[in-house]
Amino acid sequence: MPFTPTPYTPPDFTLPHLVAAPDVTLVPAPKDFVAPEGYHAMSIYPEYLKISGQWTLARDSRMDCVAVVEGDNVFVREFRHIRAGDLIACGRTENGEEGILVYTDGFRGLATAEDGAPHPGGHDNFAFRLGRSRETAFSRDYDELYELLRHDRDHGSIVWVMGPAFTFNGFSRDAFAKIIDAGYADAVFAGNALATHDLEGAYFHTSLGQDIDTQENRPNGHYHHLDTINRVRLHGSIPAFLKAERGDDLCARPPMGGNRRDRHSMQLVKCAQR
Repeated sequence: MPFTPTPYTPPDFTLPHLVAAPDVTLVPAPKDFVAPEGYHAMSIYPEYLKISGQWTLARDSRMDCVAVVEGDNVFVREFRHIRAGDLIACGRTENGEEGILVYTDGFRGLATAEDGAPHPGGHDNFAFRLGRSRETAFSRDYDELYELLRHDRDHGSIVWVMGPAFTFNGFSRDAFAKIIDAGYADAVFAGNALATHDLEGAYFHTSLGQDIDTQENRPNGHYHHLDTINRVRLHGSIPAFLKAERGDDLCARPPMGGNRRDRHSMQLVKCAQR
């Protein structure tokens, strides 16, 4: 039998709560590349914004982008394409009550919420890593590596090629902080995801929205890495972000699991720049 795609069923905009919903709040971007506080991040699902009393579909949706409204049109743009003054949709509920509807039932008709949904019947229709997977970090016993690491520390150099997964777990972050402290890291090769989720772990005590100690989802947690990047962009650089924020939450929850302000993230930055 040939494959037949499931037809798309749009929302019923005659429902009372959607009729009564207000227009979406639009806030100008404060500077290039920076979204205003409370911005709405796009998901993988069809999304509608209420503009001038009409629900408008964002036709080019892309996850982790923002919705820029120009007239009656919705343009989905990456943060790097934000320009100062762009009118950006703001709101962090997704059921229409703030003029934003994330529509998850366009290609299916579930009578009840899916198993594992973070807030059945609530406002967060989209969240990361609802269950444990191969990406969920855990700690292992590395006793057999100790002698090799001691030898390489004393007779050569140790280069770590790191992905972000170890930052998903508080114990792993603490362990790597101790490795750096003990001189077992001469260089770190990594992409920007490691820096992002290390800083998120310090700033929000989450990684991709999950508590780094309990792996429990936090409400609106899928915004945390984007909020972290947005704050770094606001300050202009990671060192400037650390300097500006260290007197507040970052002081209480230092990057890389350390207990001395922002010491370990600064160590990681310096180590990666050697």
